[in-house]
Amino acid sequence: MALTVEGAFWHNFFWKPAHRSMPKYLLIFEKSESVRWLGHLDILRTFERAIRRAGLPVAFSTGFNPRERIAFASALSTGVTAGAEPAVVELTDTIDIDLLLTDLNAALPPGIRVGECKEIPEAGSRDLLNSFDRAEYEVVCACPPETDPAEVEAALLALMARTELDVVRAREGRSRNLDIRPYLFSLALVSGSITANRLTLTMTVAIGETGNAKPPEVISLLAERISGLTLRRSHRARLLSSATAAP
Repeated sequence: MALTVEGAFWHNFFWKPAHRSMPKYLLIFEKSESVRWLGHLDILRTFERAIRRAGLPVAFSTGFNPRERIAFASALSTGVTAGAEPAVVELTDTIDIDLLLTDLNAALPPGIRVGECKEIPEAGSRDLLNSFDRAEYEVVCACPPETDPAEVEAALLALMARTELDVVRAREGRSRNLDIRPYLFSLALVSGSITANRLTLTMTVAIGETGNAKPPEVISLLAERISGLTLRRSHRARLLSSATAAP
């Protein structure tokens, strides 16, 4: 026999907390130019402070150092802006979505804005965030004034035709060679973007711990064919899931 008493129950003389469903909300936010130098941990702390200031009924993790229950699909590098970053926040009570958006955006600093919000099922929120395994970037590069669009297109085709794209990555004082070709899915020149010693490219790359490619690496390889090409700005337009990507 089990008796529920103030959110808990006794069963076979062992006390156990009663399970309580916590509503979860998917947020889609943007990180603009004014805050592009904030790193991932800065963004996390910014949201934690904003949630507290907005007075949202946020749920906390258990343990000796409880934290607000908010998770991001993918860490965003320092210096990179973004247009549609997914995050999931867990609350202790349901709240009107319009009110959540209004109060949270009022508490967030200029440069970070939540554009979309929707309640999602309790089960599967972690799977939802983990499903984002690709990113679409828009990068602005400096280039010599004599850069020819046909030359750029030829360099892009040659790069994508290669079976291997070797780069060197350094971590914790150690370097290793890595082939990023399996993680580069598309690379294209934005039509008409070569102006004032600048050009704009779009690329879709894999993200995550199982394998990824980074825009600076791709541009470095491309610069082997386009003299004077250097990366100036990276903007992560959106995250994608290979499970739902078009064939």
